[in-house]
Amino acid sequence: MWDVEDIRARLAAMRAEDRELQRFGARHHRYRFGPTLSEADLAAFEGRHHITLPDTYRSFLREVGNGGAGPYYGLFPLDGEGLSDRDREERLRPGYLATPFPHTQAWNPAYHVPEPGVPGPGNMMTEDEYFDERWTAGSLVIAEFGCGAFHRLIITGPTRGQVWFDDRAADGGLTPEADFPDWYQDWLHNPR
Repeated sequence: MWDVEDIRARLAAMRAEDRELQRFGARHHRYRFGPTLSEADLAAFEGRHHITLPDTYRSFLREVGNGGAGPYYGLFPLDGEGLSDRDREERLRPGYLATPFPHTQAWNPAYHVPEPGVPGPGNMMTEDEYFDERWTAGSLVIAEFGCGAFHRLIITGPTRGQVWFDDRAADGGLTPEADFPDWYQDWLHNPR
């Protein structure tokens, strides 16, 4: 599935163009990957969570690397190393990844965070409700955009295999991006 030689050649070119690691996030991932995972490692993670990782992501972890070079601050390893405690606990919570992701289109309730002193409709969603994990169940944080925003890979549900942008920290809701290989290749060939 993955052309590992092409990916490594592209990363070498990116590293050569950015020796001072000035490109956004490069100081975090340094254009390197973590070691690949074995079939046993992947099967253990899947068994623990009662899921099957999307094939394209699974093959990336086996053939390319587990975390490292990728969009923005790079890819998180499968075990969540480098995530905040809250986000790491999310992926470890029993049933969280096995619960189908609830969205098939962009989601952002019109009235989710009340502003002090500004009247609004009686059915306003509170901040706690807006950040409730039920809106992101079935997804795995795979990369940090910055400023509290993340990229999530959908593990279960109808949009399985897609990457979604979680910009709830800036009131931007959840937005579909692309399937994992297209999302990754876009960054690889059009680094930001």
